[in-house]
Amino acid sequence: MKLKFIAAGILAAASFSASAATYNLGILDPSGFDTRASITTNFAANSVIDDLWTFKLLTPSSASFGALQTFSVPDGAISNFAATLVGYGDLTWASVAGIQSLSWAGPLAAGSYEVRVSGLTGLQNGQYVGTVSALPVPEPETYGMLLGGLALVGFAARRRARKAV
Repeated sequence: MKLKFIAAGILAAASFSASAATYNLGILDPSGFDTRASITTNFAANSVIDDLWTFKLLTPSSASFGALQTFSVPDGAISNFAATLVGYGDLTWASVAGIQSLSWAGPLAAGSYEVRVSGLTGLQNGQYVGTVSALPVPEPETYGMLLGGLALVGFAARRRARKAV
């Protein structure tokens, strides 16, 4: 009798497979815009997803970067689709034109980062894509030069308007 309960337990556990993979997106070069992407392996239907995505940011002279981490799947392919940038918080979930996406954007210092993705697959052979992008954060002097240039353009336009009258 015990053997029947054990066999039933094993069959029940086998019906729910799990994905616990680690995907390394590599090192992003901070000298300009850099993007890395990878696609997951195919999932069985009703698989629990608990994936870890890693990437590393380098830094030239500035200590922070803008980064965007996005994971997209067809709407409904993964239920409870969620992710967290470890140490920074949850990614924002959105569904646009039948595509689910999770994203986070903000400055990141040089270092190693992890994103933990979770969910439950609803389709056989479902997949999702992970992408990380990094670009240098402009220095404060860049904003100062932009404002100074706008002030000069405004001054010249005002002066030209007065001459026309």
